[in-house]
Amino acid sequence: MRYFPIFYDLEGRKVVLVGGGEEVLRKVRLLLKTNARISVIAPLLHDELASEPRVEWLARRFAPHLLDGAALVYAADPELNNLVSIEAKARGIPVNVIDGAEISTFITPSIVDRDPVIVAIGTEGTAPVLGQGIRARIDAMLPNALGVLAKKANALRPRVANEVPQGSRRRSFWNRFFFGSIRDAAIAGDEAGYAHELNIALIDEAKPSVGRVSLVGAGPGDPELLTLKAQRKLQEADVIVYDGQIGSGILELARRDAVRIAIGNTQFATSDILTHEARSGKHVVFLVFGDVDTGSDEQAALEDSGIAVEVVPGITTSTTKVFPFMSRDDIANEILRAAS
Repeated sequence: MRYFPIFYDLEGRKVVLVGGGEEVLRKVRLLLKTNARISVIAPLLHDELASEPRVEWLARRFAPHLLDGAALVYAADPELNNLVSIEAKARGIPVNVIDGAEISTFITPSIVDRDPVIVAIGTEGTAPVLGQGIRARIDAMLPNALGVLAKKANALRPRVANEVPQGSRRRSFWNRFFFGSIRDAAIAGDEAGYAHELNIALIDEAKPSVGRVSLVGAGPGDPELLTLKAQRKLQEADVIVYDGQIGSGILELARRDAVRIAIGNTQFATSDILTHEARSGKHVVFLVFGDVDTGSDEQAALEDSGIAVEVVPGITTSTTKVFPFMSRDDIANEILRAAS
């Protein structure tokens, strides 16, 4: 990754654009979604730029000092692009030269806007049409009211912090909020339904957390062959206990803030670790290479201790041999078809 993705605060900041044509107009349309101060340097302005009250026509001729104090600089004048790039870099100002990635220090991604939810797609300048195509697909997936839901969540945070315990209970609440019936009611504009479902979720998740363990098969070690359910468990886990054969690629799919415990790096028995962590109210995932042995010693010990256990099988080596050229989703569909 050459370009580090970052969201930059432009509230009240000055952004300078050099050039007054169509390329600058497209950037200004995007900048108008922010509260930046937009300044343009050009001998002539596009009619739409000239009629936009938030656009300040800073000067007709470029002079380096006009960049002073800018947060960002865009350049779209072939005769000035190199000079603007040099002067912006000399002042430590990020600069984007339209169609000039080699003299730019940042690029602008394709954007899906559901303010305050923003999705940015970048290809590091290698395939802009691909980025636009991905953007179109994501745009079609996300409801227009998604931003309304995010704003409701922001207003609700103090109440959730006061009523729902930290950790798995709070994550569970937000999962229900963003991906369940609460979300559906909010996006549909059903305020009564939203309030009803919200109160039910708050009551449910305020209850003391009950620990549980998921025994998850990681398959033959290829992250692409991890089942969808196994991925979901890795995202839900508070603690991940894993054996030494599990590669970093699979662990990359887990929650960043989950505690990770490698078997072999501790003096305690695996079943003792799983029991201890679950009794503290956590969702524990025991990630094993290959498939899960139903009725294993760990499962028996957990059940004897009264701890809820879920088994999530992994794709076995024999499965990948039968379907060698299929994707993970195709293999799963084939297995379901065979079982029906």
